[in-house]
Amino acid sequence: MGVPLMEVYVACFDITDDGLRRRVGDRLLSYGNRVQRSVFEIVVRDRHDLEALRADLRTLVGDDDDIRFYRICASCRQSSSALDGNAIADFPAVVIL
Repeated sequence: MGVPLMEVYVACFDITDDGLRRRVGDRLLSYGNRVQRSVFEIVVRDRHDLEALRADLRTLVGDDDDIRFYRICASCRQSSSALDGNAIADFPAVVIL
C-alpha cells in the first residue's frame, strides 16, 4: 500500500466580525499558509479531513458568513504563480506523521 497524497485547497472567506475572522484564520493556519488576509493555501489528507474542517468551521460562523474551498491539483499548482513569479501552494507530496 502506497503513501496517500495530500490534497491542497485554497480556502477563502468573507466574515464581517473581527474576532470570528481571527478565529477562522487561526484554524486555517493550522492546515497551511495565509497567502492574503482572508485567503489560505491548506493541505488535508483526504476529503474526510476536509469535511471535518468544514464541520468545525460551521460551528463558528453565522448565516451571513461565507467560507469557500477550491481544490487545486498538482498540475494546476505547477502552472500557477503569484505576481512575483513564486509558486503557489508549494506543499510536499506527502507528509510523514
